[in-house]
Amino acid sequence: MTHIFNSKNERPWLTENYKNRSDRAIRIGKETIDRLITKGIPVTFANVAQSSKEVDIEGKGIHENTIRSNVELYKYYKQHSKTYKQRENSKGIKPNSLKLDVNFQMLKADHNLDNLHRKYMKLSKQELVQRLILAEQYISENQNKRVTDHFESFK
Repeated sequence: MTHIFNSKNERPWLTENYKNRSDRAIRIGKETIDRLITKGIPVTFANVAQSSKEVDIEGKGIHENTIRSNVELYKYYKQHSKTYKQRENSKGIKPNSLKLDVNFQMLKADHNLDNLHRKYMKLSKQELVQRLILAEQYISENQNKRVTDHFESFK
């Protein structure tokens, strides 16, 4: 018994199965997003995936990646997700336009490193770069002051 498969990797017997799964994901996803909006819960990938189990008759729900990979559902998600819109808006920020109010003189030497790590992980890459630039400028200015003061003390 030999099967001949064409090299295009087409599987016509899966088309109906794929269509059913896609329609199920769209139906459950849209219904879940609508429920989250009415309850006032933020529309995020995690919230949609978790709440979809309540909407699904089978109790399976949908996975976060299903939202991303299903074109129609992802489009619907982007329309209603505030976190997606915030992320898109933050991408347009130019590094020079960021205003970080960092007072390096007030920093403590005995930081709780876990809290500091958590704080920095919440910042965007642009905010981290801007903060690093400000820190380097502050360090170089203070280094110049120290060297100048040191040589003036010998006069």
